[in-house]
Amino acid sequence: MKLIKHAVIPASLCDPNVKLSVKGTFDLLQDYLTEMMGVLKIDGVTLRKKYGCVWVFTRNCVEIDRELGWMEEYTAESYISSAKGAKMTVDTVLKDNSGAICVYSRIEMCALELSTQRIKRIRDVGVTADTDVEQPERDIVYSRRRFEGLEDYATVKVVSGDIDFIQHTNNVSYVRFITNTYSVKELKERPIRRIELHYEGQTHEGDVLTIRKACVDGKELFDVVLGDMKAVECEIER
Repeated sequence: MKLIKHAVIPASLCDPNVKLSVKGTFDLLQDYLTEMMGVLKIDGVTLRKKYGCVWVFTRNCVEIDRELGWMEEYTAESYISSAKGAKMTVDTVLKDNSGAICVYSRIEMCALELSTQRIKRIRDVGVTADTDVEQPERDIVYSRRRFEGLEDYATVKVVSGDIDFIQHTNNVSYVRFITNTYSVKELKERPIRRIELHYEGQTHEGDVLTIRKACVDGKELFDVVLGDMKAVECEIER
């Protein structure tokens, strides 16, 4: 099943350069993914009520071929691209009026049982052999880079607006924490073209997080840590 939606880029998701911001891009991608899974009745809220589980994002890669502008019309397509064992991937694509891909996203996730904190097989939470799996339009290869030598760059406190319905820091908040380390001028001169995140731990309201950074082989590497616990690793190409 492929969710297809037509819309225009709203002002609330644009950056100071009147383009869809990176954080706004992640907001849209998460909304379309959630809506598609809601239609299939395998969304996070349904999983929690029916199976005592929630979806946990493990990896996310977003490639931005072209920045969509304010009030620009686009089409969003969201679909399951893989469903095997304990992992499922969802691809979401934003296309302009000519059909050209502007944004391509792949999110990898697994189902976590809240009572035991164990990973469940997706077939046990409603993703069966009858669930449609679509052929992806693009190959996405996740990085296997080892994150070493990062230096403290900024700190941020998790507040109520960062918290999702399972009382953890929302995935999109980490994107905002990291992209806020750039200035408007930096992002205008060298926009983000690819951003990949690996989610490794959970943080909560009131936590004070450290953002660390390094530049390696022309790429900018970040992680977000709470003490000795790493919550997120991020690789950005501009």
